[in-house]
Amino acid sequence: MRRIPLYIVEDPSPEDSEYDTMTLVMCPRNLIECELFLKIMRKETDAAFKDFAENAESCLAISKKCLKLKDTHVMKQTLLNLNEIICRGPSESTSFVDAILARSVVYLQNCEHAIACNDLLYYESLPVALKTTEGTIVSEIYLCVCLYILRKYQTARDKLAYVKKLIDKASISENSEMASTLSVLKLYEEKINQSSRNVELCKHTARKVFEPNLGYKFGRKIPYASKACKYVPKSADNSAAVLASSDIPKGAIVLVEDPLFFQFSAPFLNCSLCETHQELLYTCDHCRYKTYCSKECSDSDAEKHKLECQGYRIGLIPMLEATILFRLFLKSAEYVFPAIMDFTMDGGVINNPRDAWHFILEHAEEEDEEYHIVGEFLATRPDFKRLSKEQYRDVVSTAFRLAVFIYTETDLVDKYFYLLRLQKIDMINVMAAVLLRLGAHVLLSSQHHEMWYPKRGEFLNGARVEFAATFPLPVPSERIMANAFSYYKINPLTDFVECYNNVKKTPENSGNGRDAHATQGESPLVHFENKLYSMCLKNRDVDCVEDILDADILPMQLIDKILEDFSTPKRCQLLKNLAKYFHLFVHQYFSKYTVNNRIYQMKSSLCATLKTFKHCCKTENVKVILLPSGHVLGVTSDQVNAGVELVVSSNLINQLDQNLTSERAQFQDFKFPSSLNDEMNIFGKTTEKASELLRYHKLLVHQINNKVSFLKGSPRDLKVQHDLMTLYGTYNSFLTLHFPETHEMCLLGVLKFSMFLATNGFLQHASDIILHVIELIELNDIYLMDIGLYRQVFCAIQQVIEQYIDIMIDSQELGSEYPELMLLSCACLLKRLLRHLGKLLDDEEASRLYMEFSTYHIKWKTILNSYILMPPGLRKYLLESK
Repeated sequence: MRRIPLYIVEDPSPEDSEYDTMTLVMCPRNLIECELFLKIMRKETDAAFKDFAENAESCLAISKKCLKLKDTHVMKQTLLNLNEIICRGPSESTSFVDAILARSVVYLQNCEHAIACNDLLYYESLPVALKTTEGTIVSEIYLCVCLYILRKYQTARDKLAYVKKLIDKASISENSEMASTLSVLKLYEEKINQSSRNVELCKHTARKVFEPNLGYKFGRKIPYASKACKYVPKSADNSAAVLASSDIPKGAIVLVEDPLFFQFSAPFLNCSLCETHQELLYTCDHCRYKTYCSKECSDSDAEKHKLECQGYRIGLIPMLEATILFRLFLKSAEYVFPAIMDFTMDGGVINNPRDAWHFILEHAEEEDEEYHIVGEFLATRPDFKRLSKEQYRDVVSTAFRLAVFIYTETDLVDKYFYLLRLQKIDMINVMAAVLLRLGAHVLLSSQHHEMWYPKRGEFLNGARVEFAATFPLPVPSERIMANAFSYYKINPLTDFVECYNNVKKTPENSGNGRDAHATQGESPLVHFENKLYSMCLKNRDVDCVEDILDADILPMQLIDKILEDFSTPKRCQLLKNLAKYFHLFVHQYFSKYTVNNRIYQMKSSLCATLKTFKHCCKTENVKVILLPSGHVLGVTSDQVNAGVELVVSSNLINQLDQNLTSERAQFQDFKFPSSLNDEMNIFGKTTEKASELLRYHKLLVHQINNKVSFLKGSPRDLKVQHDLMTLYGTYNSFLTLHFPETHEMCLLGVLKFSMFLATNGFLQHASDIILHVIELIELNDIYLMDIGLYRQVFCAIQQVIEQYIDIMIDSQELGSEYPELMLLSCACLLKRLLRHLGKLLDDEEASRLYMEFSTYHIKWKTILNSYILMPPGLRKYLLESK
């Protein structure tokens, strides 16, 4: 909607006041056209949700049938259908409730008990009237089992007692369709009830509390900065700056703050309240767009969200990407209302729009006892000259249309501005002026952060359970002790060079697929809207989401030129199609949209203090760290002497990205932990050489992923195995040329290679690589900054040891040397991880990883010692009896 321009006889000047600008924009055509747009969006929204309601039941029935099939592709598509019913279908329907239960079963069948437990708990919180007796009992049985598997024993015992009461009341026959579910309960009933000495899992996250060096400043301009900082306002000779008021040592914290507002561009990926990214998400019961990770988050945000809910439902706020702006306006209304009330109680009357505008500014300019970002923004005129012509046009258009929406579709005027005796047009002008000032501040002061996640539903590939079956191990004696390169007759000196030269000849856009037009740094939602604009302007129908995914985008200048010449009827028809396709396909699109085979998200944050520091300068001396909790830390990268300006780095550093908790070990796909995803930062500044290296790197990774996908379909194809082995060798040689051996990229590359070797039976070759990695870590005293890399090492060790355990009975000629070395490596890494916990800023994921693989280590040690130390006579007897 933002691309459709306003009708303006004379372009507004950035030099004019915001009120004068919006008065110039206000005319009958713009007002009537905007109100028509809102009516069209309401109508198309109602039609789209009516379509969802009519098709939800039949779609659910088909999905339930497909769940019985074992085809991975069908299962993935079924999961997408269930997600759409849950997120976009009517929430007060049995299809919505049944879809949640069906989705939980999918995750249970794939041993994703923690994820399934979230769905079952959400199902439990839904109204009883929407659930059947059998559905309630089934969900409670599955929840009881999940709680036990997740080691919440007391809760599981309480749930078991409750389930048995439900079953007794319902008098369910053993011959009913629930027989299989009841058998699951019987299987676990004794285990749940037994007086177990197992340790109950009590998840406790010890989060460190950070404070700036010398404490908080709490000044109006830099409230969350250190007392060692001082703000120097703009003068005739110098721009505003944050200076060190005293010497600040290297590594000192000069900034700690929680972003006041944030928004995600791509919908249905993150919780709108706690920012969590997970595979199971839920939406607001009314708008079916605002996304939450749990019922608790939804209820916590309900009071604020109800004021914006209609804007999300019709798609206006998402299309304008105005989440932060709308919330900031709400805060502004709350901030100004007491002042208007006091003025009125003293007998004052505000019946002139210009007086209302000046009253708001004068109130904001008064010094507050406590810092308030709304007062800061309203009191300070933005530097509109920093905006491009297109940006200024967009922020004016967004302010006007959002003001019309607030006046016509919400009760905010009656709640906060009823004491202003203004007519409709005057009230819209005042609100639009406020929105224009706030919108410019948001655009100039927000920080943007790119986030990358693994594709949804990857667990259906059987990465943990069925991986060995995907790549069947041949006769053990052929490969166990063999060198993989010798086995496939690969000459590294010649074959790697030839492979690298072939990759360099690959076309520029190879590997991008349907993402060839996607560029990092662009908002995913804007990219989606631009595709819709292009298709609508070409008069192309959209029958399925693939039509949008594969669509080409017209040049932006051409789109703007066409829209500028459109009459109001044509604009209305265009918006009708745009709103229709937006609502019908937005969920499907972002369920499948990827960039370089990964889900791409962009987060925008507004920080009260961070915005005041200077950015993007050659003299950067403060690095910015983004914590999993969403907090932002500013840490000095060098010693800063008194009087020196503090300049922050433009790149945010992820510290233990919270999304690692949802990244399970993906053995088939060549993916990187989240902190290594910013390839531009890895290869340095954007020089010609760095761009070439980045291109070759992406091409090599793409070639590996392609070969892995071929190998899934033909696991015994020796030619594919040979080519993939060559590619792995070439890739690691490429990394060795450009990075030191201890660099995390090199470590990750060889670990991926060792995983491939282990799953194909080359246990000794894989073991040698892992032992070399452990040796590098120990000798160089390396503390890996990304917990994902620790997990990669552990998973590689796990693959070798468990492969050895599978074949040790049938391959008695094997010695115990390598598995014992693997056990020792695991123990060394666990000790290092334990020491690392004290150095991490947030140790939740590290603690979970340590606990998980400590358990594995004890299990492996017990199994191997039992077999290796077994007397030969007893071993022979057991083997013969087998």
